[in-house]
Amino acid sequence: MNFFFGSRNRRQEQLEQELQGHVQMAIRDRVERGESRAQAEQNARREFGNVALVQQVTRDQRALLWLEDLLQDLRYASRMLRKNPGFTWVAVLTLALGIGANTAIFSVIDAVILHPLPFASPDRLVSINGTFPQSDEAAVSPPDFVDYRAANRTFEQFAAVGYRSGPSNLSGEKAEQVLTSIASANFFATLGIQPMFGRDFSLSDEQVKLPQVAILGSGIWKRNFGSDPGIIGRTIRLDGQSLTVIGVLPVDLPILNQAQIWLPTPLLAYGMNIRLAHFLRVIGLRKTGVTLAQSQADLDAIATRLAGQYPDTDKGWGLRQRSLSEVLIGPVRPALLLISGAVGLLLLIACVNVANLLLARSITRQKEFSLRAALGASRGRMIRQALTESVTLSLLGGALGIFAAYWGVQALRVAGPPDLPRLQEIHLSATTLAFTSFLAVLSGLVFGLIPALQGSRRDSTHALKESTRNSASSAHRRLSSALVVAEIAVSLTLLVSAGLLVKSFWRLIHVNPGFQTEHVINARLSLNDPAYAAAARKVQFVQQFEERVAALPGVEAVGATSELPLSGEHSDGPFHIEGHNYGPSEFDDADLRQVTPGYLVTMRIPLIAGRWIASTDGEKSLPVIVVNQAFANRFFDGQSALGKSLQLMGDPQKTREIVGVVGNISHSALRDPQRPEMYTPYAQFSPPTMRVVVRAAANPESLSAALRNVVSSVDKDEALSTVRSMDDVLNASVAQPRFSSQLLGLFAALALLLAAIGLYGLMAYSVSQRMSELGIRVALGASRQDILRLVLGHGSLLVVAGIGMGLLASVAAGRLISSLLFAVSPTDPKIFLAVATLLIAVAFIASYIPARRAMRVDPLVALRYE
Repeated sequence: MNFFFGSRNRRQEQLEQELQGHVQMAIRDRVERGESRAQAEQNARREFGNVALVQQVTRDQRALLWLEDLLQDLRYASRMLRKNPGFTWVAVLTLALGIGANTAIFSVIDAVILHPLPFASPDRLVSINGTFPQSDEAAVSPPDFVDYRAANRTFEQFAAVGYRSGPSNLSGEKAEQVLTSIASANFFATLGIQPMFGRDFSLSDEQVKLPQVAILGSGIWKRNFGSDPGIIGRTIRLDGQSLTVIGVLPVDLPILNQAQIWLPTPLLAYGMNIRLAHFLRVIGLRKTGVTLAQSQADLDAIATRLAGQYPDTDKGWGLRQRSLSEVLIGPVRPALLLISGAVGLLLLIACVNVANLLLARSITRQKEFSLRAALGASRGRMIRQALTESVTLSLLGGALGIFAAYWGVQALRVAGPPDLPRLQEIHLSATTLAFTSFLAVLSGLVFGLIPALQGSRRDSTHALKESTRNSASSAHRRLSSALVVAEIAVSLTLLVSAGLLVKSFWRLIHVNPGFQTEHVINARLSLNDPAYAAAARKVQFVQQFEERVAALPGVEAVGATSELPLSGEHSDGPFHIEGHNYGPSEFDDADLRQVTPGYLVTMRIPLIAGRWIASTDGEKSLPVIVVNQAFANRFFDGQSALGKSLQLMGDPQKTREIVGVVGNISHSALRDPQRPEMYTPYAQFSPPTMRVVVRAAANPESLSAALRNVVSSVDKDEALSTVRSMDDVLNASVAQPRFSSQLLGLFAALALLLAAIGLYGLMAYSVSQRMSELGIRVALGASRQDILRLVLGHGSLLVVAGIGMGLLASVAAGRLISSLLFAVSPTDPKIFLAVATLLIAVAFIASYIPARRAMRVDPLVALRYE
C-alpha cells in the first residue's frame, strides 16, 4: 500500500514538474522576443490555462484511477468516522445486531436446509413407506421388502433399516444399555458409507435366525473400545449373545437412526416372515436418469403383483416414495424460514435506523457537499464517496456481527430443540462468512443510497446560502418520517407474528394430555437376553421389579408400558371386530400398547367404564383388552364397547374381550388429535422392551440411583437406560414450537427496541431543527401544553401511519404462518390489539422525552441560536 501511494506521489510530482517546465519554456520564448519578465509570465500562463485543471484531466486518463479514488475515499471515510465516535459506535452496534442475527440464523439454514445430506448422491436418495387405506405413513414388512428389493428395476440400491433403534444390554465390567438397530446388507452402501475398519454386512449375514455379527458406530467405538482398530474380529456380548465385530463406521447416523451398534436383518427369524409385521424403514437409491414417476410406476407394478399373490395381507397395500431430504428436513423447514424472514426484517429495521442517522448527519455536512459541488465534483463522485462511508460502516458492523454470530451459534447448538435435524452440524462455515460479507456490503448500499442521493442533489449556490443554518429541507424531513413509518410497520408485523406464535405455544402447553406428568419418572427396561426368551420369565422379572420399586420410600405407584406417550414411540395393531364383515386384506387399525396393572394409576389416566387391567389377567386367564373413548366412539358409534370382542391380527389368542374404557391421551404430540388406542395386559402379550413409570411423593429424580439398584438386585446383567422425568418428556415434545416462539419473540423485542430508538432519534432531531419555530411560538404566547401537543401530534401521525401499514402486513404474515399455529386464528383480534397498544405506548414514551425538551425551550435562547 505504501509502495502504491509512494508511486502515485512520484507521478504527481513528475507531472507537476513537467507542466511547470512547459510554462517556463513559454516564458523564456516571450522574454527572448522582447517582452518583460512579468508580462511574459502573465501571457504564458494565460495561454497555457489552469494548471490544476490540466493536472486533473491528465490524472483522469490513468488506468488505476478508480483504485486511487477508492483508497482516497476510504481514507476520508475513516477520518470522518473517527471524528464522530458516538455516531460511529451507534451505527456499528446497530448493524452488528442485525448482521450478527442474520449470520447466526443463516448458519442454521445452511447446515440444516441448504447443505446436502451427508450421504453420497443425496439427490437420488428416497424414503419409501407403506400405504394402505387407513394410512399412508406405515412401515414395511420384511417379506415385502425382500420381494421389492429383488423385483424392482429402477433402483440402484434398495435397503432397509429398523424404524427406530431399540435398547440392548451390552455386557462388560458393568452392564450398559445401548441402542441397536437392524440393517439390510446394502444399507450403508445405499448411503455411500464405507466402514472405516473391517467390512460391511453381506447377504449371507442376513440368512440367520439370530444376528451373528455386528458393526460398531463411531461414538461407541471411541467411548467403550478406546478407538482400538484391532476390535475387528473380537466378540462382544449383546443381550447375552456373542457377536463378532466385523466393522466400524466412520460416523454415526443420528439424522436417520440413533443406533450405536448395528446388526444384520435376521431374515430367517420367525417375526421376519410375517407380512403383517411392518417395522422396517426403506431407503432407495434411484438409478441415474430415473425420475420419481418412473420409479413409482415400478413400485406400483410390484404392489399389484404382490396383492394378487398374497391377497390376505397385501391387497390394498403399496409403497410411496419421497425425497429423503424432504422427509428428514421438511418438517422443520417452515419454522426455520419464518425465523430467517424475521431476522431479515430485523436487519431492515437496523438499516432504516442507520439511514436516518446518516440523513440527519448529512444536514450538518451541507456546506461540505456544497463546496465540493462548487469546486466541480460530479454528483456521481459525491454519491460514491457517501456510499464508501456507509459500506465502511456496514463492514465494521459485519466484522463485529461475526463475533456476535459465533456466540449465537454456540447458544443455538445448546438451546436448540433436540429433534432439530443436524443440530450439531451448525457452525460458521466459509459459506456463512461469504454470506456475511455480502450482507454487510448490501446493507451499506441499502442504508447509504438514500442519504447519498439526497445529499448530492442540492443546488450548490442555494445550499451555500443555507449551509450556516444546518436546517433540513422539507424533503429531508418527509424522507426521515417515511423511514420511521416503515420501521414501525415492520416492527408491528414482527410483534404480531411473535404474539401469534407465543399464544399458540401457550395454548399447546396447556392442552390436557389425558395424564399427569408431575412427580413421574420413567426409564427404559430391555429384556433381550436369551434367558428371558420365554414370556413367563419376562413377566416374572417385571413383577419382581415393580414390587421392589413400590417398596421404596416415597414411591406412590409404579407401572410399565410398551410405548411411552410423547416420546416418539409408536406401535399400532390391525384387528377384526367380532361381528363385522371384512374382505380379503381388510382390517381396522388402532394404536396398541402392552401395560402392567399399575400403569393407569401411575399416569392417572381416568377410567370411564368397566375395569382396568388387573394382576389376575395372567397368561392362562381370559384374554382381555381395554380401549379408550376415541376407540369406542369410532368403532362402536356411541354404543357401549364393554363386552364386545375383537381379534388382534398375529395374536395367538382368537379373541379378546373389551373389559374397560379409559380416557383419551395425547400419545404422538399435543397438537395431534387423540387417536383410538388399545391396551393389553403385559402378562398376556410380553414385548422385551418396556418403559417403566414411577410416581413419587416428592422429587422423582432422586429415585434414579435407587431404580438402577433395584434392576441390578433382580438381575445383575440387566440395566435401565434413558432415565428422565415425564415433565422432561413433555417439554421435549414441544421443544420445536417453544424454540420458534422464543426466537421470534426475541427478534420482535429487538425490533421494537430499534423502532423506539428510531422514533426517539427522529423526534429529538425534529425538535432541534424546529428550535427557532418553537421559540417564536412561545414568544407569541403558546403554552407548554401547546408545544407538547404539537410535538406529540407529529409523532402520533407517524405512529398511526406505521400501525395502519403494519396491520395490513400482519394479516398477510398471519396467513403465512397459519400452519405453525395451534388453536389460534392468524387474525386473532386480541393479539392485534395488544401489539398495537404496546407499540403506541412505546412510541409515546419515545416521543414524550423530546417533547419535554421542547416544552422547556427559552425563546431568547432559541432566537439567538437561530
